[in-house]
Amino acid sequence: MADIYVFGVPWQEIVDWYLAQPVYGQIFILIGIFALLALAVVIVYYVLKGVAYLIYYVLKGVYYLLKGIGLLFYKIFEALYYAISGKPKPDKNKDVVQQVSPQVIIVKEDEEPIVPIQKTVQIIQPDVSYCSECGNKFSDSMLESLSEKGIAYCIHCGNKKTQQYKISIEGQ
Repeated sequence: MADIYVFGVPWQEIVDWYLAQPVYGQIFILIGIFALLALAVVIVYYVLKGVAYLIYYVLKGVYYLLKGIGLLFYKIFEALYYAISGKPKPDKNKDVVQQVSPQVIIVKEDEEPIVPIQKTVQIIQPDVSYCSECGNKFSDSMLESLSEKGIAYCIHCGNKKTQQYKISIEGQ
């Protein structure tokens, strides 16, 4: 038989060796070859990805370095300009203060003074704060409704409670 050479490798000997193996050995050899190819592809992918990240961050670092050097030269030449020309360097904070300072506050004296709301204290008789039907204590919202409207419904049993006692309110 004629030997087949590809890239200087005698493939016929490799094929003969492969065919001399039992069937399960040939299957394991194929699985191993595919695993090595997959591993090689993964390694090449991550190496190329790492090189791409390296190039990206090196270029980004060079950009910020050149930007910083440019800003340094700008500040130096700006300071030299103001030192040589004798002009005062404009202060950015003064511009902001001048823009803010001309505010006018208009106060109308005709308006009534604002009186803060004072908290009121309500005294409710003890038997009013409990439902006469089920005996459960009224909630804060039920007590408010009872003091404002004079009527409250128990949230537990639904019984209507009418206020028959006077409420003394302090603060007004």
